[in-house]
Amino acid sequence: MDLFTHLVVGALTYILFMRDISLDFLPIAIFFSVLPDLDIFLMPLKRIFKSNYLEHRGGSHSYIIGIIITSIIGGIYSILSQRSFFIVWIIGSLFYGLHVSMDLLTTTRIPYLFPISRKERSFNIEKAGSFFTMVNSVIFFIVSMLIFTISADIIALTFFIDFYTFFFLIYYFYRISSKMWFSSSLNKNQKYFPGILPFFFMIFKKEIVENELSLSIVRKSHFSKNKEIFNTRTVLNEEEMVLFEQGMALCNKYYYFAKWTAIPIFIRKEGIFSIRFFFIETMMRKRTMFIQFDFDILSRQMISFNQGSGHVLNK
Repeated sequence: MDLFTHLVVGALTYILFMRDISLDFLPIAIFFSVLPDLDIFLMPLKRIFKSNYLEHRGGSHSYIIGIIITSIIGGIYSILSQRSFFIVWIIGSLFYGLHVSMDLLTTTRIPYLFPISRKERSFNIEKAGSFFTMVNSVIFFIVSMLIFTISADIIALTFFIDFYTFFFLIYYFYRISSKMWFSSSLNKNQKYFPGILPFFFMIFKKEIVENELSLSIVRKSHFSKNKEIFNTRTVLNEEEMVLFEQGMALCNKYYYFAKWTAIPIFIRKEGIFSIRFFFIETMMRKRTMFIQFDFDILSRQMISFNQGSGHVLNK
């Protein structure tokens, strides 16, 4: 999820459950609720240590790493501030874990038990970079600051905080319920994906029968008819099938792209067979990120690689 939503949900969670105890540790809770996303500053170290877990949403997005990091930071903070290490560590671990739990709800897999396990998981309940929650989080942040700085009306601020607390609780309850309800009726060839707005979602269907690949995406809503936004059927010859398998293997070597669901589009030119992998998780209005591998048909070797974004129906 986006940084603003982690910040706002962290603050609301602390205020909801701990404001009657003390507000002194609110800044600490907010800091730890956004800390895992600061892993973007570790990404340059990947070139040195050659580890995928230094990528964004890599090893930092783990409950185990969270306990270790909060122990270190909590120890330093308690020495400098003369505050209880145990309280800082507990709050840090809880809100670091809140961040990991929220990212588990998204469409991008994370290694939530690294380094004990390298298995990655996602629940496909919310888009990883949800525009809807980001806008609402920014609105909450701006309005709260205005109420606090201009009028200093504690009653109005408390009401606004309680309103947004229940808004987020209802929103995520709805997202979770919707995903569980509709996923229960899908077969093994279908997959649920959340839409940009809460009342919309997509069903992706993929079938491979021998050398025939069929793909479709249907946009669904609780209040409107189903709309098919993508449908393709491709028959590959034996050579193309081999190159397709090579392309899939190459795609999976990229740590971040391997987390996502690929829609392969095949482009045939004289002597060249290209595979463009679009990714559903980043799709907005039929545009999404893609990577493309170009193969020489005779040698079966990759001759070029491209990365960008475009319309999912373009070839």
